[in-house]
Parts: sequence; C-alpha cells; structure tokens
Amino acid sequence: MRKTISLISIVLGAALLVFAIALPTYVVPKGKVLPLDVVSTTSTEPVEARLLDSGALAKGKPVGDNKNRPECKGDDKEVSCFILKDVEIQTQKFTTAQEPSDKKQVTLEVGQTVFRTDKSEPDNLLSATIDRVTLDRKTQMPVTDPVSSLNLAPPKGKDAEGYTPPEFVRKGLQYQFPMGADRKSYPYFDAQTLTTNPIDFVDEGEQGGEKIYTFEQTIDPTPLYEAQKKYLESDGSLTAAEEGVLASLKLTFPAKVWGLKDDEIRNPKKGEDKDEDEKSEAGPDVEMERYYTVNRKISIEPETGVIVNAAEEIWMFYAQDEEEAKEIAKPENRERELANPKRTAMYLPAQWDEKSKEGQMVTAKEGLSTIKTMGATVPIIAGLLGLFLLFVGLWLQRAPRKS
Repeated sequence: MRKTISLISIVLGAALLVFAIALPTYVVPKGKVLPLDVVSTTSTEPVEARLLDSGALAKGKPVGDNKNRPECKGDDKEVSCFILKDVEIQTQKFTTAQEPSDKKQVTLEVGQTVFRTDKSEPDNLLSATIDRVTLDRKTQMPVTDPVSSLNLAPPKGKDAEGYTPPEFVRKGLQYQFPMGADRKSYPYFDAQTLTTNPIDFVDEGEQGGEKIYTFEQTIDPTPLYEAQKKYLESDGSLTAAEEGVLASLKLTFPAKVWGLKDDEIRNPKKGEDKDEDEKSEAGPDVEMERYYTVNRKISIEPETGVIVNAAEEIWMFYAQDEEEAKEIAKPENRERELANPKRTAMYLPAQWDEKSKEGQMVTAKEGLSTIKTMGATVPIIAGLLGLFLLFVGLWLQRAPRKS
C-alpha cells in the first residue's frame, strides 16, 4: 500500500511539474486568441469642428452669420459662405463579432456614424459606414482572402435589396493590435484612402494602472476620388448612395465661387465656347477634388492588443491639384484656412471620451487577468504542489518500515 501511494505521488508530482512548465511556454501562447464574443461601443467627445454644409450649398443658402458677408450675397456666393466654423460633431463606433467565425478566425462588423449634436435624428447624420473584416484569431491580423468589405454609403430603398459591398484583401490592422505587441511599427489600414501605411510606436505610458503603448501615424494630403471610385466600381455597378459619395469628392464651380483670383486658377475647365468662359464675370469653371489628411494616435494594452484610447485629427479640403493641396496643408496656411475656412469640407479633432477609454481598459484587464492567471498563478501553484508530491513519494520510498 505504501509503495502504491509513493508511486502515485511521484507520477502526479512529475505530471504537475511538466504542466507547470508547459502552461506558460506552450499552452498560454496557444491560448492567446481573439474571443468569439467581441462586443464594444466607443464614442468621441463632442467637439467644435468645421463643416461644409452640403444641404445649404445645394440650396444656395449661407449658414449662420455668413449671410452678412459681401461675398455671400448675389448669385455667385462663395463656397466659404456654406462652411460652419463652430458646429459640434461627435462620432460613435459599434463593434461586434459576426459570422463567419470559428476556431481559426473571427469576423468583426464595425458600424460608425458621424453626426452633429445640434440637430435631431435623422437630420443630424453626416455619414454612416459599415466595415467588415475577418481576422486570424491567433495573429490578430486580417486573413489574406478577399473577404473584407467597406460599405461607404449604405443604400436605401430598392438599392438595399440584396446589396453587398465589394470585397477586397485588407493588409493592415485597425480595430485590434496583436496580442503581445512590440514597440515597433505595424501596418495600419486607413478606411478613407483605402491604403495601408505604417503606424509607429512613439511612447510607453500608463492608463488605469496598466502599461500602455502609444502609436502614431500621419497621412499627408491624399486625393480620395480615384481610390474610392475604383473600389466602389469593382463589383461592376454603383448605387445611388455611392454615386452621391463620389459626387461630393469632386466639385466644379466658377472661379469666383471658389474665391479664386485670375492668377490662382490652375486648370480651368474649358466650356464649349471659350470666349463665353472668359467673358463670364464668375470666371471659368474650376474642378476641385477633396483631399484628406489625418494624424492619429492609438494607445493599446500590449499583452491583449486591446485599443484603450484613440485620437484622430481629420481634415478634408478641396484643392485643384496635389501641389496646391500640399501648399494649403503647410502649417501657416493650414492655420489660416481653419481660422477662416474657404476650402474645408470637414475638420474634426476627434478624441475618445472617458467612458470609452474606461470600458476598453476593463476589457483589456479582463484579458490580462486571464493571461496572468494561466501564465503565472496556476503554474506556481502546480509547480509547488508537484514538488510536494514528489517529496512525499520519494520520502515514502526511502523511509524505513516499522517492524
């Protein structure tokens, strides 16, 4: 009986020691996978922004006090007459796991809205997008199959029946960083330019008592029309909503409406009668494209890869060409434009609110607690128990028997 107990103790002790070693070195890394029940809501603080009111532009009705300005009277009102300088804007993002999801991958669906706080629904809505991306649960990176989609303009009415947005291969991260993230650059996907660019590690800090890594990315002025047109047309057709999105990315007005002087006109659109264009008091038609630039800062809890804070300074404006866009974006010209906007479509310095930061940190801490328990607490207990059983088993074998 004593020999049997001794052998059982030795076997169990050895097994627990093996388990204690294997748990942090093999089991825990294998267990670092994205959950299948992802659900989160994040919002930004309501913030004073700049906004070209497309409805007012279409009606030719200047916004706010702009109606009192000389350039905002008559038939050829300048674009600046329709730009709000102090409108409050907020964004909200809802993320949830959807099918297809299994032991190897999880599909995230992210609905994002941008809205004014001074209006009631549905008149307050500025934009709504639905983003779908399938991630590898182990690497937390997008899968290499063309299954990502970005619904830039959810269709309405008949267009919505059976509609699915075009699918593509996404190469950068967005809503989740790798678990066990390093202090290095990662590829990051931008949903406006539809491009992937590096987002760089810039700082290590603390939030909610936990270590965080902060990454930063700046995208220089980039034209939006061609990239979005190529994507939206990749399925062979455009809905009315998609045509509306593209129409807002290129606008054509007489030079006077853009507030351009003769020597500022770069590429006038030629009318059927050139003489008429030249004689027109409003000047020749000038086409401008919307350019986009952003500076984003993202903070993560590195062990779980959960994003716990984010800020994006977004600026979209119209320019005649890339050279002019770069000129407008120079610090001194940028400051002047934002103080007295003439070309700005939207300027939004968005920053997560406290509730979002706290909620995401709770999620990160839950994941961190599981990792620490499996990687440290359980192995220590198992190791100590294993050593104790080994000691008992060996002692029972060597201890003299009573006669």
